[in-house]
Amino acid sequence: MTALHFPDLEPVGPGTPVGRYLRLFWQPVARASDLAPGQAKPVEILGEKFTVYRGAGGAAHVTAFRCAHRGTQMSLGWVEGDDLRCRYHGWKYDAAGQCVEQPNEDRPFCDRVQLRAYPTREYVGLVFAYLGEGAPPPFRTYPDLDRPGVLVADPVETLPCGFWNRLDNDHSHIPWVHRATAQRCNRPDFLVIRHEHLEETEYGWRANRSVKGEPPESRRSLGHAKATHWFMPNVRLFWAPTRTKGFEKRGLWDTKAVWTVPLNDQAHAAFDVTHTPIDDAEAQAFRVARREMDDAAETRWDLAEKILAGEMTPEDLPADMDAYTSFAIEDYITQVGQGPVASRGRELLAPTDERLIVMRRLWLREVNALVADRPLTDWKIPREPLGANQRATAGAAQ
Repeated sequence: MTALHFPDLEPVGPGTPVGRYLRLFWQPVARASDLAPGQAKPVEILGEKFTVYRGAGGAAHVTAFRCAHRGTQMSLGWVEGDDLRCRYHGWKYDAAGQCVEQPNEDRPFCDRVQLRAYPTREYVGLVFAYLGEGAPPPFRTYPDLDRPGVLVADPVETLPCGFWNRLDNDHSHIPWVHRATAQRCNRPDFLVIRHEHLEETEYGWRANRSVKGEPPESRRSLGHAKATHWFMPNVRLFWAPTRTKGFEKRGLWDTKAVWTVPLNDQAHAAFDVTHTPIDDAEAQAFRVARREMDDAAETRWDLAEKILAGEMTPEDLPADMDAYTSFAIEDYITQVGQGPVASRGRELLAPTDERLIVMRRLWLREVNALVADRPLTDWKIPREPLGANQRATAGAAQ
């Protein structure tokens, strides 16, 4: 069997090598707060459409996209208790996908009608589903997100490009991609040259970052942002100073976890969860401030598309634009502007592209093993928070 190469890692639909691999893991399909009791929504994940709904009792469920009767979109119907009724002819299905009513039929045959239903869990403000075959693997939890503090699931960010365009977004891009924001906001710290060194771990890989010209052990410029961790296949854990209004000058560092999930071959979603170490006395005030910040956030993909079309440049963005918004625009134009992996031709990777090289090597190793029916790596999630050691090391260095 011919070995797969990097361009083969972009297709994600059912039956594709990467689609099969990602379906071996629980994947987020929605932000929990975006799904009210009694609400049903269509979602597309891994090139396949599903229905996600929340029963009247509060439990989230994921089932097939279409009714077994005439193929109508199930999210057009309505929720009754924990059941879902099709809008076309009223067939009703329970949370396990079993048809329980066929109102138009004099001799119902519900026992012979079954929608596929998927194991579902809620965790850290996200709805997860296991979309693969057979029994699901144990559900992963992450000690860094399970500590006391405030946990916020951010609005889901969707970009119209393949998921590898985000996975390959290495740390060395910052002084170039975000040059316009750095100059506009007088942030010379964005413009320093960064290097990244990776090593494989039992959960994926970890990276240590450094600023060019500083000794590797120094944390003077990057602080907690010196480290990032990757949990195979698609979860990134890192640290950033909190930017929540009223708390941004307290020296607080957010722990951020991002699940990068392909919607299809041309689009992906980032499910971003933020943990902030705030004690109970301040938790409510922090949640309110964080909610106000999220409500005020702008998604200006219209401006990003104008930049891609050559109608303006990042330097033309409004002078009073929030740095977070312009950062997002700058990431959008570079990631979306790369286009599909298969259309780029041969890449000329350099020694500083170590992150890309390690990531692609791990993925190719695992997906090739899957296709060849060889054993896969049993990735192990650490039992203790990775951030605990991170903070202790930072404190000693400072």
